[in-house]
Amino acid sequence: MKKNLIKLVYLFSLSILFTTTIQSQDINNKWVINIGSGVMRYPGEYDRNMGYRYTEQFPRISISRYMFKNITFSGALSISPNQNKKYTTLDGEIRYDFGTSENIISIYALLGGSIIDAKKTLPTLNFGAGGTLWITDFWGLNSQLMYKYIPEVAKIYQKPHVYASGGIVYRFSFQKKLTPSRKRIWN
Repeated sequence: MKKNLIKLVYLFSLSILFTTTIQSQDINNKWVINIGSGVMRYPGEYDRNMGYRYTEQFPRISISRYMFKNITFSGALSISPNQNKKYTTLDGEIRYDFGTSENIISIYALLGGSIIDAKKTLPTLNFGAGGTLWITDFWGLNSQLMYKYIPEVAKIYQKPHVYASGGIVYRFSFQKKLTPSRKRIWN
């Protein structure tokens, strides 16, 4: 299972690389990379199947691309540094930003899915919300809260749970000069 996850991460990385090459003429700085951490928490005292209630995630690396009006596609990989609390998640999501993508505070709702590698490798359906506080034209702080729904047949291995994450984001372009589009927070 671990080899399959590594292959999936490799293919995901390769697809991002090819997509960035195709989009190298983009003049609107539509790409964002996020480096941060996350935490997963089961409801109740702890999950008997897993043997723990929560686990921290570090690093959490994601890349996002603004696709068209109010829609952003994003992918992320998170790994638990604690070997006793095995939990790796590969997330994909579609974000709807309510027309706030160029504001200093950009909020969004998300719908997506994950592949979680814990005791078993399982898919989830994710719902959530998040936001980015842009400190400068290109640097910001991002936080996000998701509910990861597990299908009924898989609940003997994994329970539905909440996943929160936060990080530092950097907006970039593949052209020579970046195009500022928002004011700094102190302006």
